[in-house]
Amino acid sequence: MTNLYNLQAEQAVIGSLLLDRSGDNTSLAVALLTPQDFSSQHRIIFESVILLHESEKPVDLVTLYADLETRGVTEDIGGIDYLGNLVNAVPTAGNAKEYISIVQTLGTKRQTILFLDEQRKQLEETSDPLEVVANIKAGAEELSERSSSDRGMIRISEVMDGHDDDLDTRSKSKGITGVPTCGYDLNKLTGGRQKQDLIIVAARPSVGKTAFMLNNSKAAASHGVATGIFSLEMPGKKLGERLLANIGNLDGTMLRTGLLSPEKWGDYTDARMLLDALPIVIDDTPGITIQQIAAKTKQLKKEYGEIFIQIDYLQLISSGKTFSSREQEIAYISRYLKQIARDNDCPVEVLSQLSRGVEQRQDKRPMMSDLRESGSIEQDADEIDFLYRDDYYNAETEKKNIVEIIVAKGRNTGTGIAEMAYLKNYSKFVNLDRMQY
Repeated sequence: MTNLYNLQAEQAVIGSLLLDRSGDNTSLAVALLTPQDFSSQHRIIFESVILLHESEKPVDLVTLYADLETRGVTEDIGGIDYLGNLVNAVPTAGNAKEYISIVQTLGTKRQTILFLDEQRKQLEETSDPLEVVANIKAGAEELSERSSSDRGMIRISEVMDGHDDDLDTRSKSKGITGVPTCGYDLNKLTGGRQKQDLIIVAARPSVGKTAFMLNNSKAAASHGVATGIFSLEMPGKKLGERLLANIGNLDGTMLRTGLLSPEKWGDYTDARMLLDALPIVIDDTPGITIQQIAAKTKQLKKEYGEIFIQIDYLQLISSGKTFSSREQEIAYISRYLKQIARDNDCPVEVLSQLSRGVEQRQDKRPMMSDLRESGSIEQDADEIDFLYRDDYYNAETEKKNIVEIIVAKGRNTGTGIAEMAYLKNYSKFVNLDRMQY
């Protein structure tokens, strides 16, 4: 791969850094380049550039050579004479950014070739090609991020361009700045599901988190937002049945048994027509990988434009890779989910399990620490909602069929508690004030 190196550009980069009195070019080079982007002795020299920069020391002919001497590699780079020649070889230090770009582009090409060669060898040796496919997709994302890492600094005036239009849109939407949820009070509290946000919805089994997700699906789709549901636990037809119960006010038992009265058959037919008109798509592939979710989300974005992604549930997503611990795997998946939200400019709502620790406390309301493998989830999520039903634990409670939606974290929204009635047989969440429903 000797033709994938440009020695003149490498020399020009290092020479420009040696003439860089302000330190701006050095900061840019350290941010965008790695030693692997250089060949032979230039790689060794750039390692010293990084060490000096990280130590907040200036990079010039004297300091660089002193560091190389300390490392015992002066002969490997050609001595002080070679460094001096690098300074004299720079056409103009003002073009340092262009020299850096050339070296970075060739470095990325070499890394891509090496990466693909490694995956080809692994494909020949493994019995699971899906793991190799997952590695390729993950590697492609990393290489793509590296290529686009220099976005540059933007004046605050440019960042805020069009903000007055945003305010006008918000005022017309009565405070709902994102994709509407099924709850009036929840919308008031959070403004809806915000674009680029990762939202975690967690609860103990049978509290109603899947029904809550579907109610949010219906709310989003009813407002014209295409909703993609990745159901890793339940078949798509079962989810559709729950949506029919919700839309047609049909008792789930009737749908499970097929024992509908003539009147209810009419309700069923009407519900089918309404459901068919909603832009909701479902993927119920068991064991789907996070890379596959990313690819299908991108396709959905291309097809529909404004989208809302829901996943049931986090702990069933496959990373497509091998990790030394489950915590590392969940951390990888949660970071990937956040990236999906950002890349597709859409909210991503993910259901999650809670640990059994909540059962050991007197107050059963969930807390952050109850999230399974909670560290990375808590850090990556923009919003964390817990669902709590007092009648789940206390048969004598006055709050029958009432679900507390506890917004425990809201990086871009409010926090607090919103309450809704949960009509389990109809898979329906209803605002307590029926005038708001």
